Amino acid sequence: MHRRHSIRGDAAARGGPRPARGGLRLLRAVARWRPWHSARLTLAACVLGTVAMGLFGTGGLDRLSITGAVPSGAPATRDSTTLAKRYGSSTPDLVLLLRAASDVRTPEVTAAGRTVESDIRRAPGVGTVASYWSTSDAALLSRDTRAALVTAELTGDEAFRAKTAQRLVTALGAHRGPVTITPTGGAWTRAEFLDDNRADLLRAELISAPACALILLFVFRSLVAALLPVVSALVSTAGTLAFLRLLSSLTEVSVYASNIATALGLGLAVDYGILMVARFREESMAGAPLQEAIARSVRTAGRAVVVSASIVLVSLSALLLFPFVFLRSAAWAAIAVVVFSAAASVIVIPALLTLLGHHIDRLDLFARLRSSGVSGPEGSPGVRRATLAVTRRPAVAALIATCVLAVMSLPAWHVALGPSAVDDLPQHSKTRTAGVAIRQDFASAPERGLIVGLPKGTPREDVDGYARTVSALPQTAAVRTFTGQYRGGAKTGAPGPSDAHEDSPGGPLLTVTSRFRAGTAESAALVKQLRTLPAHGRVLVAGEAAEAVDAQSAIRRALPWCFGLIAAATFVLMALFTRSLLVPFKAVVVAAASLAATLGCLVYVFQDGHLRGVLGDFHAPGYLIDTSTVFLLATAYALSVDYEVFIVARIKEEYLASGDNTSAVVAGMRRTGRLVTAASLVFATAMAGPATSQVTPLKLTGVGLALAVLVDAVVVRGALVPGLMTLAGRANWWLPGVRDMREVRGTRCTADERAEACGDG
Repeated sequence: MHRRHSIRGDAAARGGPRPARGGLRLLRAVARWRPWHSARLTLAACVLGTVAMGLFGTGGLDRLSITGAVPSGAPATRDSTTLAKRYGSSTPDLVLLLRAASDVRTPEVTAAGRTVESDIRRAPGVGTVASYWSTSDAALLSRDTRAALVTAELTGDEAFRAKTAQRLVTALGAHRGPVTITPTGGAWTRAEFLDDNRADLLRAELISAPACALILLFVFRSLVAALLPVVSALVSTAGTLAFLRLLSSLTEVSVYASNIATALGLGLAVDYGILMVARFREESMAGAPLQEAIARSVRTAGRAVVVSASIVLVSLSALLLFPFVFLRSAAWAAIAVVVFSAAASVIVIPALLTLLGHHIDRLDLFARLRSSGVSGPEGSPGVRRATLAVTRRPAVAALIATCVLAVMSLPAWHVALGPSAVDDLPQHSKTRTAGVAIRQDFASAPERGLIVGLPKGTPREDVDGYARTVSALPQTAAVRTFTGQYRGGAKTGAPGPSDAHEDSPGGPLLTVTSRFRAGTAESAALVKQLRTLPAHGRVLVAGEAAEAVDAQSAIRRALPWCFGLIAAATFVLMALFTRSLLVPFKAVVVAAASLAATLGCLVYVFQDGHLRGVLGDFHAPGYLIDTSTVFLLATAYALSVDYEVFIVARIKEEYLASGDNTSAVVAGMRRTGRLVTAASLVFATAMAGPATSQVTPLKLTGVGLALAVLVDAVVVRGALVPGLMTLAGRANWWLPGVRDMREVRGTRCTADERAEACGDG
């Protein structure tokens, strides 16, 4: 105790940094409370709380929203609502493909089609309904006359429309007399995505859970030790689901947030658990008594967990800046996951360690390897040899790693974002089959339609001129309104029976069919021109293409603020943690480089359509799914900084003990490199299920996150970080106004003394 106070006094006398008083009060409170001294009481409360939270959370999954890919308050959403109220017409949310063995104009098929239309019209939540049989509109009749469409415009917000579509499709069934019914359309497609995601994620859990357990068993070489991080993950997941149910009573929460809770809960909680258990075993193998080993683990590894959790929390909470229910729900889920994972690591795991003690190594399946010194308190000899090779030629190692990341990031220069579509569903999906059939067999696919409302009182001749101008645009296939039908800038026919009338109470209404699907640059250009062409007031534009334009605009506005906040928060928190300026700057730059490499690979695969033979068949629309990509990048950045904190924390600790930067890099990497690799393998394995999904957005997320953590663990943490920290030397630990950040130079002090000296306690 005397030596500890003398260290702090010497530090103050030299003008060195004083112990931090702000960011780690929670950890200090836990350390003073020492819940592991009441281990049985702590664990009993944990078990009861986890069971209660799990039951409460899973019981509220049906209250979560199905959708969330359209930005809140988007112009297209407002215009669609206005069009529905003013004109009684908008873009169809549900499209039913009715196919018969014979001509659909026969009396028997006509009767069946009219019955389907009548059933939909009477259902609650349905606005305007149209079909070929009630309108005689040729656009709703296939070219071979053996199929026809029934379209329905649904009321309410995005989530309500999706639930209405689910209810209608279930009630109608797959057959009605001589016709088969196949649903498609935006509202039903979103609901179909949810069902496929649930099936894929269930398969993912069945695949990834045993694989993760095997990895942990290999890392700890003990079944008992391997189960401790899994317990932490269970606590984290149960707590997050309970939080989401409470949140759903206050605001709209996307159902995909529960999927995020499962994936991140497994990844982060296991990461933190690995660090805590490994540090305890290290202290125990070095001869520390049980209670002292636990206390040291909380003060050292626990501090790294709290700092990492703080950075991850800020990084993912920045998603709240995006006006999407999906991304905001992901942010809230991530916040809960981080809090529960960190709490489980510094409270539950120490309590378990108290009860287990040195029995943690029981059921050791690799006892012979352990007795031979393969894995001891000195860390991994293989990582040590690799790090020594890097530190001997740090410039070469850093240059090679930088070149690898630069080459991987090259495709990112032509990245494009767009919405998910029916083509992103599995090939065996009937919904996708119906969408493709409508696109090929019908003259005008509803998914490419745009409804345009001109101001009330627009003269007939101006409507005619506007329609001619729009039909002449290269992106336009056809235009229909009460003045006639138009193609290529000329009037080609009389108005159809379903076209709006001249005396419509809301004003002139046009149906514009695009040549291109929503999300492409051409369809975006068409929407922008429709909104800006001269008219007698504001033009209302609704449709999937308009929603895609608004989504991309919202992402472009929020993206700089989001990643600016993340970078600033990372720098500040890392600076407070390391008492350095260069280390946090390097952390931000390296994480950005890792992110660029990941993005480049995603563009190469999912935007450009390469490697389908390796990853399985998937739809490459020519862009990346917008909201999935934003979430993926934010999560990948958070995980990258998460690993950075683990490594830098140990390197700093070793530097305080030895005073030699190069040896500190080698020792820090030796003790943490194997753990970071294991953590990345666990997370990548957890993503194996989504990566094998046939749903493109889910496959994108799974492959992207797995690739991000593996590239970061191998290229960035294995070569770039140790190379840069070796090159920087003592400049790593420079801080203005501080002569020497090391409080004890040239001596081997205990972990407790080093923690007190630099404010780690």
